[in-house]
Amino acid sequence: MFFPPNPPIYKGMETPWVNSLAQKAQKKLRKRDSIDMEIVLLAMVAGFILLRLRSELGKKTGNEPQPPAAGHMRHTHAGQPEESARNHVDIEVGEDTVVDLESNPALRKAFQDIRHADRSFDVGTFLEGAKAAYGMILEAFWKGDKGTLKDFLDDSVYQQFSAAIDQRETNGLTVHNRLLDVTEEDIVDARLNGRMAELTVHFRAEIVAVTKDSDGHVVEGNLSDAVEFNDTWTFARDTKSREPNWTLIGTRAG
Repeated sequence: MFFPPNPPIYKGMETPWVNSLAQKAQKKLRKRDSIDMEIVLLAMVAGFILLRLRSELGKKTGNEPQPPAAGHMRHTHAGQPEESARNHVDIEVGEDTVVDLESNPALRKAFQDIRHADRSFDVGTFLEGAKAAYGMILEAFWKGDKGTLKDFLDDSVYQQFSAAIDQRETNGLTVHNRLLDVTEEDIVDARLNGRMAELTVHFRAEIVAVTKDSDGHVVEGNLSDAVEFNDTWTFARDTKSREPNWTLIGTRAG
């Protein structure tokens, strides 16, 4: 019996038909790879565009519309806020604005005069310094520290304070006062005399005031009670001087 020989088996089954299928498969793979690469490239381009858009949209150019300020809003009859372009006023708050907003016309005029003479003058800064000076001067007076007092007071006021310290020591008295708080400091008068600026400040303070004799006995005051003190002090400064400190030129109670 004749048996046909077995078909030859080539390495890799490399028959024309197999080769054709392999070629088609390779074409499909190349095509799919090409499509995949195109998708990757498109995704990269899209990602780049998205990043650029986000970058541009996130920038502030200074021309963006701003929310209306509360002071620039009015309400309609329905109760809905409506911006009034006619009443829109931008106010830049600065020292000039603070001076302009002073309700007392005499003080406002004096502040303006002082500021024209000395552009470094600032009402808020002055009050902060005056409050600090009030506490330091009182502490120095209570301790009998004439050296510190001489730095803050003019000659006439210094002589008054120095004489009071000398009298206290002659009587064998010592002061054990303690400043708890300055609850109020207000400018009540201001003027420019030539080149000299003068500002008068009313202070209200809570102080524990105790005086003891040479034996340490309390002769006045109470260590457990705070007393309200009211003082009106006048400070002066040469507006043409480079020295920034103010000098105490007058004091009175109340």
